[in-house]
Amino acid sequence: MKVRRYKIRTRLENRNPITIALVSDFHNGNAAAVSAALDSCRPDLIAVAGDLFLGYQYQGGPDFFSGQENVLPLIRHCAKLAPTFLSLGNHEWVAPETELKTLENEGVVILDNRWIRDEERGLVIGGLSSAMLMDFRKYRLRYGADAPYPHEIRHTDRVFLRTKSDWLEDFSAQKGYRILLSHHPEYWCLREPMLRKRKIDLVLSGHAHGGQIRIFGQGLYSPGQGPFPKYTGGLFRGPYGCMIVSRGTTNTAAMVPRLFNPPEIAVIELAGHGAHHNNISQNIVSHNINQS
Repeated sequence: MKVRRYKIRTRLENRNPITIALVSDFHNGNAAAVSAALDSCRPDLIAVAGDLFLGYQYQGGPDFFSGQENVLPLIRHCAKLAPTFLSLGNHEWVAPETELKTLENEGVVILDNRWIRDEERGLVIGGLSSAMLMDFRKYRLRYGADAPYPHEIRHTDRVFLRTKSDWLEDFSAQKGYRILLSHHPEYWCLREPMLRKRKIDLVLSGHAHGGQIRIFGQGLYSPGQGPFPKYTGGLFRGPYGCMIVSRGTTNTAAMVPRLFNPPEIAVIELAGHGAHHNNISQNIVSHNINQS
C-alpha cells in the first residue's frame, strides 16, 4: 500500500498543518493493510470518497455485513483514529439506509449531498453522492427495498450523469476552507456539476482505480471516462481550487489486474499562514502546490 503525499498552502489561519487521509474504492478489501497505512500517517481527518462496499451483488437483510465483512473493521479503526467522513459512490447502492445508519453508529459522518462545518479547524466539508446511486434509490422506491437491481453499469447513459447538485451553490458560498468529497473525478469537468468552475478549494475523488493498467504514467481505462482517461490519479488545478484523485486501495476488475499501479491512500497536508513544513521522506511521493 503506497502513501502518496500532497502539501497545499492555504489561507487557513492555523499554525499547525491539518493532515487529511483520503481513502477511496475500498470495495470490502484488505482492512488490515489500509488500517496500517492510516496509522503511519497519523491523520487529523479521514475522508472516505466512496465505494466502501463491493456492489456486485445486493445482500440486504440482517446479515448484510456478513457479505461485506471487512467494512466494519476498517470503519471502526478509522473512527477511533480520527474524525471520519464518508461520501457515497456508485457501489454504495448495495447498502440500504439501515446499513448506512450502522456506519453512523460506529462514528462515521455520512455526507449524502450535504455539508457540515468544522469550526475548530475552519473547514466546510461536503459530500456529493454518485448520480448512479441516486438512480438505484429511485428504482428501490418504485419496486421495493429488496428488489434486485439489474446491475448494468451504463456510465454513458444520461440518467447516470445526473446528480443532485443544487445544494452546491450554498456550499460554495460558505465561509471557510471548502472541501468536497466527490467519488467521480469526471464531475470535475462534466457540464453538470462542473466542479472545477465552482468556488470549492479542494475536491477529493477516486473511482478511476488509477486507470487499472498504467503505461508510462497513463491509465488505460476508467469507467465514466473511457479509454486513456485524464483523471485517474494525482492533482488537477482549477480556477478556484484543485482536485486530488486517489488511485484507490483495491481492485474490483477481477479479469483485468492492476499493473504498474499499486493501491494507495493519499495524504493531504493543509498548511496555513505561518506553518512550518518538515522534509518529506524520500520513499513517499510528494506534490507541493500553493493555493492563495
